[in-house]
Amino acid sequence: MTSARFDAVVLAGGASQRMRGDDKTRLLLFGRFAAETKAAYDERPETFDFLGFTHVCGTDYRRGTFAVVRLPSGKSCRKFLARTKEWLAGHRHWKRRDQQRHLTTMLRGFYQYFGLHHCQPRLDVVRREVQLQWIRVLRRRSQRHRLYWCYLRSRTWFELPYAELRHATV
Repeated sequence: MTSARFDAVVLAGGASQRMRGDDKTRLLLFGRFAAETKAAYDERPETFDFLGFTHVCGTDYRRGTFAVVRLPSGKSCRKFLARTKEWLAGHRHWKRRDQQRHLTTMLRGFYQYFGLHHCQPRLDVVRREVQLQWIRVLRRRSQRHRLYWCYLRSRTWFELPYAELRHATV
């Protein structure tokens, strides 16, 4: 039955496979028993990227059973950070409150898509990097910046939202 199913996949994807190349199509050892099988060879289970997420074999921390863990892929995080950096460079002259309002909107949109319960640490890293990008832009507005962490943390205009759990059951 396995070979019949594999043949069906090859036949169904035959035309599109020629367009995208053989390097994009491969079989993965992925699933419930992949960790045990790969552990015999001192390896970790394989991962794959799909729809902006890196899919990883993991465990559900609530029940301790197998779960497909979806983390934001490095590529999607890089693209978001590049977009925010480009926006900040083009809008350096805006008022701080307006910059904060727009960055908050951008971060909330990112959180709404990637707000899964395993993604919290990576979303915190993205938030921190957006803060650092914003500081660099603010410091370039004058030759003597005087914008230090102790000052910025006490300002309400510098607050950016933290990631919230949006899709708890997914």
